[in-house]
Amino acid sequence: MTQNIKNLSKKEFQLLSFLSSKGKNIFTFKEAVEFLKLKEPYSRKFIHNLARKGWLKQIEKGKYLIVPLEAGLEGYWSEEAFIVASNLIYPYVISYWTALSYYGYTEQITRTIFVATTKRKFKSKIEIFGVPYKFITLKKHKFFGINKVWIGGKKVNITDREKTIIDCFDHPEYCGGIVEVAKGLSNAFEEGIDLEKITDYAMQMRNKTIFKRLGYLVEVLNLPVQEKYIDKWKKNVSKGYSLLFPAAGRKGKHNSKWNLKINIAENELTSFRRY
Repeated sequence: MTQNIKNLSKKEFQLLSFLSSKGKNIFTFKEAVEFLKLKEPYSRKFIHNLARKGWLKQIEKGKYLIVPLEAGLEGYWSEEAFIVASNLIYPYVISYWTALSYYGYTEQITRTIFVATTKRKFKSKIEIFGVPYKFITLKKHKFFGINKVWIGGKKVNITDREKTIIDCFDHPEYCGGIVEVAKGLSNAFEEGIDLEKITDYAMQMRNKTIFKRLGYLVEVLNLPVQEKYIDKWKKNVSKGYSLLFPAAGRKGKHNSKWNLKINIAENELTSFRRY
């Protein structure tokens, strides 16, 4: 898609210039109406014409993105995807596999942008410019550990390093699977991670299975963890056996130390170290 600035009316040019000057690459229909000072039917037609000319893209009902002049839809890239995500729901935080990739804990690039929120969205997955957005609704006690980063000149919410790791143990299915989680944990240790914060975060999540998976993988990967943390984690292990990776079925050996059913082979969990 290409745009021709000559096909803009004076009013259309003024609207796009005003929104861009305010950093409003994404805006609502209400914001456009306030600037245009037109009745809603006329404003709706105005916005429709800009979209038809290739200057706007509707990302959901009542929300529009100004298509970058130098890019078009084919030039849409990850930074813009983060900014779009920040405008789709509130409160929000970019998380899980997307955050794991952002911090360089995995070389696997996921096309899906994972967004955690405390609100329910009508559709749990939508696609904008070919980029899928996956919304995960969390209980309020799990919505924390938020870091603000600058992306494309805008502040965007993303889980901090420790919360990213803990989220992966809470829901490995949103992080590429337990092998990808093991890789992420190993890389996090190499770069340096706050084990006090990891422990506190795991407590806040109120999911004892996190301690089981964390403790087991730390031992399998032979990661340097002080005994005081191992003891804390073991004290928080619940009775009954949990699955290491729920998506892998229920067959597997029982690990009595961590009350965990090991349904993924150990050599598979460490396979990333062979490359």
